[in-house]
Amino acid sequence: MDFNLAEVHEAIAGRLADRDCVVQGTRRISWREFTERTRRLADFFCARGLGRVTERGRLEPWRSGQDHVALYLYNGPEYLESMYGAFKARTVPFNVNYRYVEDELAYLLRDASARALVYHLEFAPMVAAVADKLESLELLIAVDDGSGSPPAPGSVMYEDAIVAGSPAGPGLEQSPDDLYMVCTGGTTGKPKGVLWRQADIFGAALGGRPRPESDREYNGIELLPNFISAYI
Repeated sequence: MDFNLAEVHEAIAGRLADRDCVVQGTRRISWREFTERTRRLADFFCARGLGRVTERGRLEPWRSGQDHVALYLYNGPEYLESMYGAFKARTVPFNVNYRYVEDELAYLLRDASARALVYHLEFAPMVAAVADKLESLELLIAVDDGSGSPPAPGSVMYEDAIVAGSPAGPGLEQSPDDLYMVCTGGTTGKPKGVLWRQADIFGAALGGRPRPESDREYNGIELLPNFISAYI
């Protein structure tokens, strides 16, 4: 069977709703809370015009037919929420190296045709320096990190975006062909976006595989502990 990562998350949340999903210091977010927040964020993305999809059968294998969402964030709950919120909006989240200088950041966002950027406020000066140079970039979402930096012009605050979205989510039909993208660091040249079908990355690298028919659970998904703790 082929799986979509948004659907995998929803399947787990349906069984483990009141258990901890993400723990950061004293902050604990249950599967129920995480699910609602990612649905809200997905709905907000779609309300702002993201989520256009050209199905993979109409594309060359190395091309993306989805909108791209850059995650310019340190590790934390908001990174994971943004990642899964993007998946649920049928957009493609991708990592941004927070050590990039202005030219490197502008190159990556331009090369990836990023339509949205979620960033920690600490990086607001860098975002402000490059945003006007990028024709594809339409939506800026700022995560309050306690740094005291003002957001880049035109930004929406992250918690405002969460509140604005519907807890039911956008109600999209997901596909195992939806993409998972990782951007290389560019240490030996320029960074490149590496594309995987979500169904392929789930089985190849995230610890998921179908169980035998005689021993099925979670809608046929076997989830290993490292997948749950590392990626959700």
